[in-house]
Amino acid sequence: MRKLLNENSELKLEIDDIKKKLKNQDKNIELVFSYIDELTEKKAKPRKRIGFKPDDL
Repeated sequence: MRKLLNENSELKLEIDDIKKKLKNQDKNIELVFSYIDELTEKKAKPRKRIGFKPDDL
């Protein structure tokens, strides 16, 4: 009986650890998507052209 209770408590601890890891991963995934949303919302400024400009023409 003690062995059975001990095994169940170990399983419960392992399941709790897995739940904590999953909760952290969910938060990280949400953070990544929020960063992606921020990057897609920013509009790129027109870039300054570089190179030769014929002023005499």
